[in-house]
Amino acid sequence: MILIVRIISVKRTCETASFFISFRSRSIKTFSYFMSGAIRKILKTTFDIREGEELRALLMQVNIFLIISTLLIVKPTVNGLFLTKFGVENLPYAFILVAVAAAIVSTYYSRLLHWIPLNRIMKYTHWVSICSLILFGIFLRFNIFDGPVLFLLYIWVSIFAVLATSQFWVLANLVFNAREAKRLFGFVGAGAIAGGIFGGYLTSVLANFMNSEYLLFVCAGFLSFCLPINKRIWKEHVDGKHPPFQKKKRPKGFSQHPFFLIKDSKHLTYIAGIVGVSVMVAKLVDYQFGGISSKLITDPDELTAFFGFWFSTFNVVSLILQLFLTQRVVGRFGVGSSLFFLPTFIFVAASILLMMPELLLAAIFLKMSDGGLKQSINKAAMELLILPISTDVKNQTKTFIDVFVDSLATGVSGIVLIFLVKGLDLSTKSISLMIIALVLLWMYLAYLVRGEYLKSFRTKILEGVEKEEIHKQFDFSKISVLNGLKKVLEHGTEKQILYILGKVREIQEEYLLVSTHQLLTHPSTEVRVAALQNLYFYKNHSLNAEIEPLTRDPSQKIKIAAFEYLLEHTPDDKVAFLEKYLNDDDYKVRGAALVSLAKETRGNPQLQATFRLEDRVGQRLEKIPFSMNEEERTFRQITVMKTIGHGNLAAFYKDIIPYFENENPEIVKQAIAASSLTLSPFFLEYYFRFLEQDEYRTPAQEALVNYGPNIISALLEKVKSAPYDFDLIRLFPAVSKKIGTQEAIDFNILLFDFEDSVVRQEALRALNTLRNNYPYLRFDRKSILHYIFEEAQVYQDTLSALYAQVKKYPSSSLVGKEDKKIEARQSLIQLLEKRLDRNIERIFRLLGLRYPLDDIMIAYKGIQSEKDDMRLNSLEFLDNLLEPNLKKVLIPIVETAMLETISEAAIKNLNLKIPEEYDCFQLLLNGKDVRIKLAVLYLIGELKDAKYEALVRNASYSRHPKVKDFALTILNSLQK
Repeated sequence: MILIVRIISVKRTCETASFFISFRSRSIKTFSYFMSGAIRKILKTTFDIREGEELRALLMQVNIFLIISTLLIVKPTVNGLFLTKFGVENLPYAFILVAVAAAIVSTYYSRLLHWIPLNRIMKYTHWVSICSLILFGIFLRFNIFDGPVLFLLYIWVSIFAVLATSQFWVLANLVFNAREAKRLFGFVGAGAIAGGIFGGYLTSVLANFMNSEYLLFVCAGFLSFCLPINKRIWKEHVDGKHPPFQKKKRPKGFSQHPFFLIKDSKHLTYIAGIVGVSVMVAKLVDYQFGGISSKLITDPDELTAFFGFWFSTFNVVSLILQLFLTQRVVGRFGVGSSLFFLPTFIFVAASILLMMPELLLAAIFLKMSDGGLKQSINKAAMELLILPISTDVKNQTKTFIDVFVDSLATGVSGIVLIFLVKGLDLSTKSISLMIIALVLLWMYLAYLVRGEYLKSFRTKILEGVEKEEIHKQFDFSKISVLNGLKKVLEHGTEKQILYILGKVREIQEEYLLVSTHQLLTHPSTEVRVAALQNLYFYKNHSLNAEIEPLTRDPSQKIKIAAFEYLLEHTPDDKVAFLEKYLNDDDYKVRGAALVSLAKETRGNPQLQATFRLEDRVGQRLEKIPFSMNEEERTFRQITVMKTIGHGNLAAFYKDIIPYFENENPEIVKQAIAASSLTLSPFFLEYYFRFLEQDEYRTPAQEALVNYGPNIISALLEKVKSAPYDFDLIRLFPAVSKKIGTQEAIDFNILLFDFEDSVVRQEALRALNTLRNNYPYLRFDRKSILHYIFEEAQVYQDTLSALYAQVKKYPSSSLVGKEDKKIEARQSLIQLLEKRLDRNIERIFRLLGLRYPLDDIMIAYKGIQSEKDDMRLNSLEFLDNLLEPNLKKVLIPIVETAMLETISEAAIKNLNLKIPEEYDCFQLLLNGKDVRIKLAVLYLIGELKDAKYEALVRNASYSRHPKVKDFALTILNSLQK
């Protein structure tokens, strides 16, 4: 009985415990759900982070927070230890070593990017950094080689700052698409500011409780958390999430070296000069700040705490300026005047320090002027300053200026300090005078770059404008650039307005909001769409009441852009808001709402699930056959295809395929365009088929170009597939010439070696276009020279073969239907004459890859002129333009090409040997012209001479199917 009671008691106790555990579990889940919902709501309302983006944004923010915190802990630590150990007089040597190390690391790092994926490079970088911090900490704690270790640590900090932050922002561009980036980079970047503030203040606190070298272990701990974060980010948000063409290509080094791009542009030269001088000033400021601080604070731990506190304070000052002053200063004074704020404050601070060289507050004010204004007003002005530079050139040069010029200026600063300060034993006052002198140079460069900036912007605005519109120019000389941009938006031509809207979209300038808003009534549909796309990014201004009527605009483009804006700026329940339009009575309104929804939720499966996008598309597909009239049916079909494309809905790829076979050409073209938005390899084979159809060639080319730089690798695979499809390959250069990358150059160089003359001609034309449109791309001058000499040799061989045929059968009057031998030979003669013309064109186009294309094409047209004086002038022009080695070979060829008929004197002038019949055929069959090979084989077939059997047999091994098949046919006829 007692046992039964105990069992019951134990059972009740367990049930009670189970109840409390269950209650606690439910409470935790409820609390977690409530907190998750609360946090999600805060993120949504405050930072516009949408469903499905929270984890990505938070992980990236924590990532950069940890990186910058680590940097702001280790930087004051190494500064304090270095200055205590070696004194400020040895700081210049560290500057020089940093410059040398940066050059070496950046060189090898760019090579590694060729072979190793970004995620592995990031993992190796973090592991090496963590191990380095631990080793540095151990060596310093036990005084093992502490001198060399401190120098290495100082260099390591500088390299780590560049590599870690650079890798992070490359990763950010992979994790977020363009739309997400513009919304979320501010939130993510706040993690960097918070890390800068937190890391410095933490250092100042911890330095009071532990030795400075122990802080290196804290840094290693902070950095170790980045490893699992990076791994998760890459696995869930980069790897496997996007098809190959959606993943941004890893950087693969420079095409033309950025130095030459900078040298050829005054604008970029002045920008690089300002960056270089500002870095030198910053290093001298560091020297002053570090020297005065270390002189007055001798304890290394106190010095570390001092640096930690002030480095964080400088970040706080920079943040305050960024939030409250930057917009007002740049908007009111313009770029030109804003560039003077930082050097002016440094000038004032250096002047104070010149008068009171031992005053610590003066040194702090000097450093605060540099640290506070550089990342706020000056950074905003510098970002605006580079706007007129084309995106391609900007991508090539900006990193070079930020990294290489910075490192070079650091090294120069070290040399200056060693030879002018340490060597001459100059005082603190002398360094202040040097800062003042450099600041004056800085101001002069700012004055020069302002003029060049205005000139560049004026040129860009007028770029592509018709001559009759050129009188509508704008004088920026007396107004700030932002006022100038405002004036263009209010009074410019359509092309000028579209250009400016495209540029200011990158900076989302509040100062231009009113002018952009007024463009909603502009007569041009394209301008109104661009204005809506710009207004989309103004978060703090809701124009919903004015934009909502545009959802009824006659233009479908306006409707879609309006819905995109409304989706972005509608608070709270977007589903309920959109539901109204998705069920609208007007099928065109419903279509625009659906397409804009697809664009807005692309790459965010959670958000697509919330809006039930796939269900909606499925329902629309089912209803299409029941549309009342042909116009509505066509519209619905196009809308569904656009939705699948913009939303990248892989489940519906197969539903686009039937539209490729539609009888309506417009639907086929829309199917091609919509499917290309998916960037899926699934559709590539269909585009290749459409390329060979005249009606769909242009949309197919545009679809392939839409895939971006990686399409070159797909074209290359198609080229390498056997057997060759020459009719298709001839169309590839027209696609590749619109891809401004070095791979496009290499691809067309490869095609130039093909035995099909049309492929070679098209490849060369593509190379000329690439050279003209993307001047920063690199062309191997030695290879071009080789191809020019090769074409010159082909011309001479063709000329000798032609002369041999003409001499044997000089009269075309003998040609008749009864004599097929003569007809075959005459056909060969005509082809050889045409090939000479193509040879000349190829020679000139190759010259256009080595010399200015405009000059070469003018000379080419002059050579073709019927006027003797024009031809002679062109020949003289070439004679002065070409290098001696080219002139020696090409001038006689051009002189021959100018002749009406081929003479024996011309042949002798070129020192050509006239080949025998067998040698002539062998020469032509070994060439790269398919049509001539077929003509030679046809002539051999008509001659019916067995001595040519070996030549025909060799031709039967050709990779070109037409040559191979025809050679086998002729071979069979010769053997009978």
